[in-house]
Amino acid sequence: MDSATAPSPQRLRIAVVIDVYDEASGGGIVSTRRFTALLRRRHDVVVVSTGQPAPGKVVLPGFYVPFARRLMDGMRFVFAWPRGDVLAQALAGADIVHVQLPLLLGIRAVALARRMGLPVLATFHLQPENLLYNLGIRSRLLAGLLHRCFIRCVYNRCAAVICPTAFAESELRRFGLAVPTHVVSNGVLPRFRPVVHHREPDLAGRFVVLSVGRLARDKRHDVLIEAVLASRHRDRIQLVLAGRGPLQQEVERRAARLPVPPRIGYVSDDALIRWLNLADLYVHPSEVELEGMAVLEAMACGLPVLVADAATSAARHFAISEHFLFRANDPVHLASRIDHWIEHPRELAAARRVYLEKASHYRIEESVRRLEAIYSRYAPARRR
Repeated sequence: MDSATAPSPQRLRIAVVIDVYDEASGGGIVSTRRFTALLRRRHDVVVVSTGQPAPGKVVLPGFYVPFARRLMDGMRFVFAWPRGDVLAQALAGADIVHVQLPLLLGIRAVALARRMGLPVLATFHLQPENLLYNLGIRSRLLAGLLHRCFIRCVYNRCAAVICPTAFAESELRRFGLAVPTHVVSNGVLPRFRPVVHHREPDLAGRFVVLSVGRLARDKRHDVLIEAVLASRHRDRIQLVLAGRGPLQQEVERRAARLPVPPRIGYVSDDALIRWLNLADLYVHPSEVELEGMAVLEAMACGLPVLVADAATSAARHFAISEHFLFRANDPVHLASRIDHWIEHPRELAAARRVYLEKASHYRIEESVRRLEAIYSRYAPARRR
């Protein structure tokens, strides 16, 4: 890991390579869109991806894996077909190539960039567990094999790898990464901040529990719903699940048993910020996180976060005490934690200030500056 600080960099030509850019709501894709928008203030950035044509974008055809078509549709994800002629034209003249996902497009982009003599970096956005859990597979052996495959085919063939957390960095090292790494948080946009909102009358007397994330197996909404059902205070808990995904109908069916009708579905950023400022507690039951952007955004609004203590999740490191952790995949233990915070409102209110201060160290502007410094380090001087 390196601090990678430097003066304001010169204007660079950056090729960002990612399978999906337009619509998918996965954290790595959202992060890529945000970084790209901010980088374009000072650099020339071309995005190589599937989707609709747009200025500064080179479009590749997409394809589905037949047995996973329904799941991929629900995720709004499609694999990019890496046409060599289109990809070569998109990369030509770039000072730096930045690959976001270790899939077929990423593998081809790394190989082509190396042949063209272009420096290539990659970001570790995708844990094998994300893929496997959503296919209904829980296997440490298979997860390890996929880690090593990604490292051999993509990460170890790059000049360096960007990791969102020290946890992510250690995971790659554990499975054989041999190239330099730089830790750069996904960061939090300035708009995620404390804002006073008045509750609607139907929320009066309710304890609002919020969770944000795509409605998919790896996010473990089932654990949270069962925990609310097991709570001593279930009759006053308003559960809000902000997100969309392939399991929306299943999540809605499971949550229909709750005594207080839940609110489930996609919300805009403005509506999300409103909920983050209205809620009493944010709960993150996911067991697989390389950072946890939704957790950071909750913290930036001063909302206390209760996080699954899972070995495959970096988000657990955001908890300010053991009372803000619960045993992963254990709805009874989660229920006891939720009950604790409902019954200790003063301590919960005090935690808001601590979380807000903790989030202040993850501003996206600082992450962009670090990324620019890393680009400048690896971009050859002859091209600048």
